[in-house]
Amino acid sequence: MKRFFLLVLFAMGAPAVVGAAGLNARDYYQFIIQCQPFGAIAANDAPAGVALSEQDQQKVQEESNKIQLCAMTITPDGQTAVGLIDNGVNPPAYITLFDGEEANGLEMLLSDLDGEIATFRRGGVTFTLGLGLGLIETVTPELLAQRKAEAEQLAAEEAEIERKRPNSIAEQLIALQMSVPPNVEAPPLPIPMIDPEEFTREFDPGKEESEPTTEREALVKAGVAQLKESMAVGEAPQEYLARLVEHRNKEVRRQQVEQEAAEAALEEALATPGLSKDAQAALRRQANIDLMKKGVEPLSPVRDLSPEEQAEIDAALETLP
Repeated sequence: MKRFFLLVLFAMGAPAVVGAAGLNARDYYQFIIQCQPFGAIAANDAPAGVALSEQDQQKVQEESNKIQLCAMTITPDGQTAVGLIDNGVNPPAYITLFDGEEANGLEMLLSDLDGEIATFRRGGVTFTLGLGLGLIETVTPELLAQRKAEAEQLAAEEAEIERKRPNSIAEQLIALQMSVPPNVEAPPLPIPMIDPEEFTREFDPGKEESEPTTEREALVKAGVAQLKESMAVGEAPQEYLARLVEHRNKEVRRQQVEQEAAEAALEEALATPGLSKDAQAALRRQANIDLMKKGVEPLSPVRDLSPEEQAEIDAALETLP
C-alpha cells in the first residue's frame, strides 16, 4: 500500500518535474508501467501475436484439418449461425457459433454467409474455411470489409450502366448513330418496318431514367425527344430515323469540308518564312478554336482553353442554325 501511495505521489508530481527538466512526460508514465504497481500484466492483455503472414503454415493446416464446416444460415434476428464439427476434441463435437463466440478453445472471428466462409482462431493460429472447400486464403475483418465495399461499388457502376442502356428499339438505333464522332460517317441503320408502337415500346416501363453525363448521352436524349414529337404529329418512327440518317450524313460532309479548308489554310500560314515554334503553335491553336466555334471537330484536341476562349466558343455555337 505504501508503495502504491508513493507511486501516486510520483505521478502527481510528474508534470512539475517534466516542466523543470524539459523531458517527455511519456518517459515517466512508462516508468510507472514498468514498476507494475498492480502486479504483472496478464498474457491476454498483451498486444496481438504473430502476424498472419508469419504463421507456421504446418500448424495452420493441422488446426484447420480439425474443423469441418458443415452449414451456415441466417437467424431471425439477422445473425449468421455457423454449424461445424470439431474433431479437435474427443469425442468430436457438433457446435454452432456466432461471430465472436468461442467453444472448446475455438473462436470464430467472422463469418460471411454470401461468401460461404468463416474465419477461426485456436491455439494462436488463425485460418479461414470455405463451405465445402476446406482451408482457403485467410480472410480478416478488414479484408472482408474491403471486398464488400468493392462489390458494392461494382454493383453501383453496373446499375448506372443499366440505367443508361437504350430502353427501346428506336432509342438503340438513335444511340447507334450518335456512337461515332460527328465527322465520321455512321453505319447504315437497320430500320425495321414494324408496328410503331412496338418500335418505340419501352422494354422496362418502370426503368429509372438517368440524367445524361456526356455530350453523346445528351444527344441521344434529345433525339428520343424529337422522335416523340414527330410521332405526335403523325410521322412514323421509321420516317424520323431516315431523316436523322440524312441529316447526319450532311453534317459529316460539312465537318469534312470545314476541316479540309482549315487544314489547307493552316499549312499555307505555317509556310511563312521565319515563324518561331511559338508562333506556329499559336496558329494551330487558333485554327482549332475557329473550327470549334463552327461546331466542327478540331484538327487536334485543345485541352487548355481559357474561360474567355470557352465563352467565345459557346457564344458562337448558340448562333449556329
